[in-house]
Amino acid sequence: MTVLALLSKARDLVDAGEHTGIIEAISTLKHEASGPKRDLAYYAILETAGADKGEVGISALSMASRDAAMALLDATIKRMRSKLH
Repeated sequence: MTVLALLSKARDLVDAGEHTGIIEAISTLKHEASGPKRDLAYYAILETAGADKGEVGISALSMASRDAAMALLDATIKRMRSKLH
């Protein structure tokens, strides 16, 4: 599983309401992705949150808001995909 696929799956879990937080969603994928891949996913989320170009910020990691979590996951996936093209 790639880091991008891992983030997409975590996004699906948050979107479905199975997990409210990004960290929790990524952590539950331990049977599908290795520790280093999950670590890279965490770092990708932190990099996006740290860039905070008005879309989402680091507060999305600590907020209980599903919308904030979804926005941060979407921004991270978008950022990563843009680097692939």
